[in-house]
Amino acid sequence: MHQPVDDPGPQFRWAARSSSELEIGLDFTPPLLIARLTGRLTHTSRKPLRSILHDASTQRPERLVLDATLLSHCDEAGLAALANAINHSAAELPVGVAGFRRAQRLLLHRLCADRTQQLRTFETVAEAVDAMLAAPGAALPDQQTLLAEVRHLHRALLSRAAIDQAKGILMAVYGLEPDAAFAMLTWHSRNSRVPLRVLAEHFVAAVRRRQGGRLEPVTTDALLADIAAGLRSGKDTLA
Repeated sequence: MHQPVDDPGPQFRWAARSSSELEIGLDFTPPLLIARLTGRLTHTSRKPLRSILHDASTQRPERLVLDATLLSHCDEAGLAALANAINHSAAELPVGVAGFRRAQRLLLHRLCADRTQQLRTFETVAEAVDAMLAAPGAALPDQQTLLAEVRHLHRALLSRAAIDQAKGILMAVYGLEPDAAFAMLTWHSRNSRVPLRVLAEHFVAAVRRRQGGRLEPVTTDALLADIAAGLRSGKDTLA
């Protein structure tokens, strides 16, 4: 049996509900991501499966094993949904699948025949884990790619922070729930044709520059309108 490396790196586990019929448990270490499918695999699983596997693959596992031993039902449409998720959301990963009957394994191979990375099927999870860990994993990204991803993540975090702060201000001023505050901010962005992140950053900065005084709905409306007008005219309201 293949022995795991002494230090597999960070490890974590989480559960995701793909649909009302299917649940996916994810066990992650950098060398291997195991996705455990429980419940019914049908055509309704296609979109959520793609989303969950895509999100999991962003953690940069080197291999993927799909454990289907706990499925209570899987039809041809369900296999097609799984193949679609494998081909689109785990295209760069070597993938092993365990737990399907022989006819199902043959169909899955046909559905994934055009993959660049090989798809392998096994009867048991133990066999899949041993074989996949013994085989080469996906190539790790180069330093420039990693740096670009870090910069993208940093920008995304800053964007999220600004939007959350702007939502908080609108909630306090108008007495709104979070979803309603976000909808209001989105409406101003769309109506003024200013990107949401940019509008949120300038709005938060403008509120911080105010010298005391309570923000009222009327003044907040005017402030948002002035910011949007300034941005459309090319004025940097953060200066």
